[in-house]
Amino acid sequence: MLHRKICAFLIIVLGALPAHSQSIGVFTPGDEGRPFEDVYASGLYSANCVEGAGCTCAALPIDGAELAVVMGIAAVPTDTAGVWDSPASDLSLTNETADALHARFGGTGYCPQTALEPVDGQWQDGQPFDITVQCGPMGEMFRQVLANQTLVTARLDWNGVFSGDTIQMAFMAADPDPEYTPHDFNDVTPVETIGTATAQTEMGAMTSTGRMRLLTPRLFSVTWDVSGSTEFGPCNWSTNQLVTWVGE
Repeated sequence: MLHRKICAFLIIVLGALPAHSQSIGVFTPGDEGRPFEDVYASGLYSANCVEGAGCTCAALPIDGAELAVVMGIAAVPTDTAGVWDSPASDLSLTNETADALHARFGGTGYCPQTALEPVDGQWQDGQPFDITVQCGPMGEMFRQVLANQTLVTARLDWNGVFSGDTIQMAFMAADPDPEYTPHDFNDVTPVETIGTATAQTEMGAMTSTGRMRLLTPRLFSVTWDVSGSTEFGPCNWSTNQLVTWVGE
């Protein structure tokens, strides 16, 4: 993913310092579903809708404040009830209930609720935001590197499971980097995975942690936290980004 070449860049710079797919099934009218259950107690749902055939709905694992952060917007309106499974922006938000949205797209009864599972296909990195850098004299240069990364698209075949290992292997294959240190991932819940890695440089150890959370079947968020040190002091950075399904 994006941070892989950034880690390589950091290793090179530190060493050079002077010694000082598949779509969710469509539910046709008559598949009334069951009352929506907010299994994560977030107050939000995500929806995948098809005109004339209704929607499928899934509980969202993050609340409005967290959603605003991962979407890179100032705030989520207090009356927001759900988020579209479409490009992530303030236009993706809705104040309709799951059942009302389902009805507007031609469904009947309750919106059929599905487990939140990722969709197979092509997924693309989004530009990092909420960038924080503390890295001595190289901080501003490093911030520019973080902010101007080339986007990478990778084919992800999930087998119905949101997995850090699946994400890592796919993006490594799509954008090979011999300097990359593979992360060890722990799938904390069905919608959250955390990976950690430690890379040795000439100036010391660098620890990287990636937290990935599935938001909708076609959208997940990534938070990177990297910490290390040089002769000039700490060298730490963090970013957020969104990874979006872009096609079969």
